[in-house]
Amino acid sequence: MEERRQRMQAYRRARRKFACTAYMLTVIWMVLALIQWVVISIIADARKLFTDLYWISVIFFALAMILLTLFIFIEKIRYIVGLNWVFAILIFEFVIIGLFALAARSPWPDLILWFFVCVLLLFLFILLGSVIPHDLTLDVVTLFVLAFVFLVATIYFIMMHVILAMPYSFVVFQIFISIVVLLFVMYHAQTINGGRFAEMRLSDFLLAALILFLDFIILFLLTFFAQVIYRIASRQSSTS
Repeated sequence: MEERRQRMQAYRRARRKFACTAYMLTVIWMVLALIQWVVISIIADARKLFTDLYWISVIFFALAMILLTLFIFIEKIRYIVGLNWVFAILIFEFVIIGLFALAARSPWPDLILWFFVCVLLLFLFILLGSVIPHDLTLDVVTLFVLAFVFLVATIYFIMMHVILAMPYSFVVFQIFISIVVLLFVMYHAQTINGGRFAEMRLSDFLLAALILFLDFIILFLLTFFAQVIYRIASRQSSTS
């Protein structure tokens, strides 16, 4: 009995260390991303470069998705020390560069404003997923069914926006996608924190950080419409 209790305590300490490492890496990369995006948004030459040559960002984002696919499905990559870090760093940085073309079109006050809105949402739902008693890892099928239903709705409303210019249809599209992402943020938080039916391996802290970072990226991508079109923060600062 005593041996079992000690094993459980050791596991909990290891799980807490794993979760803290994953969250810390996510924060570090979000801060590094913000610095790079703000630099691109502020420097005129950089704005012109990535506005005119937007395909550079497209290529880097596509490479990031290819590397991410390899990182997820080829487990050996994740467990070879050194190689796993190289892959993770390349994926993180390529995703960041992939957003340079969008950051170049966004005023830096709006970019910073929506960055922190997305960070707040991310960690609010991480906290929510951590404290709710319901085990979302038991409801994977339900989550995917909901995601499919929302996918159908989002495609409908984005087409209404593109073809018919229906008022607020893009906002509805953003809301539906955000709901799906935030549901999966709670699910991911539970798999990282442990103590649920499904949990991530203690050696997969890089994958955990990548998943959370990409959750953030999806939320942040959805805000560029508001950043570029509505420019809430920059208009407020210019009027004052």
